[in-house]
Amino acid sequence: MSMRRRIILAGGGVGVIVAIAVGWWLVSPLFVTNVVDEAFPFEMPESAAMATMPAEEKQELKAEFDAAMPSMETIESLSPEDREQVQERVMDVAAKMPDTMMDEPMPAGLAGVAVPVMPAATPAATATAAATATATPAPTPMPETGPAAVAMGMFMDADDFHRGSGSATMFRGPDGNHILRFEDFMVTNGPALSVLISKAEGITSSENLGEYLDLGKLKGNVGNQNYEVPAGTDVSDYKTVVIYCVPFHVVFATAPHAGRAARRGGGGRGGGRAPRSVRKTKGAARGSKA
Repeated sequence: MSMRRRIILAGGGVGVIVAIAVGWWLVSPLFVTNVVDEAFPFEMPESAAMATMPAEEKQELKAEFDAAMPSMETIESLSPEDREQVQERVMDVAAKMPDTMMDEPMPAGLAGVAVPVMPAATPAATATAAATATATPAPTPMPETGPAAVAMGMFMDADDFHRGSGSATMFRGPDGNHILRFEDFMVTNGPALSVLISKAEGITSSENLGEYLDLGKLKGNVGNQNYEVPAGTDVSDYKTVVIYCVPFHVVFATAPHAGRAARRGGGGRGGGRAPRSVRKTKGAARGSKA
């Protein structure tokens, strides 16, 4: 084979490789987009259309969004890159969805119960409080029985995108069982948000979520709402309230120290035995299995 022919063949081979590389570069965004569209088949209306959309249509849109949410199985089957793309799109759309408002009344038997006033929580304030905790006088012992606000925490942002505010108060009811109540509450809209109480402190992600109890789906991202704590729960073990996106294992907001002031053994009718819904996370092993 002549030298000239070898050069031509070699040049042709390089050209084929370059063509394949360029072709993949051009096609791969379409492939990724298709994966995202298949996993989350939902199209968000333009902002102008949302602004003039009747309330009934907004509720229908929210129902469509909920129906389009990928299942846990679908999410787990995606590659890390595709999962990140789907998560970014779902979170972006969820944040633009209409707020779900709640205004549940104070549970029967708790009206008039004194609740301590606390400043809004921030990471810096929380760190300062933790550093000076040993110098703070012990609180006045609360009654062993009867209605009482046994602990309180103020919600703070998880990060610049996932924001939360308002109070989370743990009440002991007349029957000895506990209710977690949110007031003046607001959190960034998100997909499949749940209310957790965790035994961990300083929670920033699923990596340090620790052992927790899932109190159920978040009823609304704005307003006053109540969550029953299973009978037999020793609430003194739980140190943080967490608003958590289960499918994507994302912390949206936390209220530190809620539940810490409760007396051990005052967890209602059950003597402190942990309910079955308690979960324990292990490092990066996907924050929640609830």
